[in-house]
Amino acid sequence: MPKIQFQGNSYPMDENENLLDGLLRQNAKAPYSCRAGVCHSCMLRVTAGSTPAQAQSLLTTEQINRGYILACQTRVTGDLSLALPTRDEVPGILTELVSLSSTEVIIKLSTRLPFDVAIGEHITLVSNEGLEATYPVSGIDSDSQTLECTIVRSAGGSPFCVWIHSEARAGDRLMVIKNG
Repeated sequence: MPKIQFQGNSYPMDENENLLDGLLRQNAKAPYSCRAGVCHSCMLRVTAGSTPAQAQSLLTTEQINRGYILACQTRVTGDLSLALPTRDEVPGILTELVSLSSTEVIIKLSTRLPFDVAIGEHITLVSNEGLEATYPVSGIDSDSQTLECTIVRSAGGSPFCVWIHSEARAGDRLMVIKNG
């Protein structure tokens, strides 16, 4: 009987059982939507074990090279260790703006999806209006998928910086892009 390791738990599966169905049957918090391989919501990354070829038939070459599979398209044939995918670009929501002074603000934003970035790494933030700027990450809470950046306003600052300091509010949506 194959075993699936996922999010710190072990899930026994029947041979040739659909991976997504087996995880959901056992109340695993696996993402999914269409169940047809079209939306890619159920995409997972294989960290150990043999990747079934049919699980990758609807993925790009880059996704395949990163070890991704679609859970809804996977028939379990052996033991696998799986992780949620990390992404280089994710939607974010401003959760808090903390004014330190008239020229400095800390923004906190939730990505709600795994996003592999470290303190000091630079990310590009893009507002719904298309304003964008790059800042280093000054804080991370990986449990809640939250990032922090300190944004200093200077004379002749970027339109994004002006927007953050004058118009941005908690609840505003952004795209968060990992640089490099």
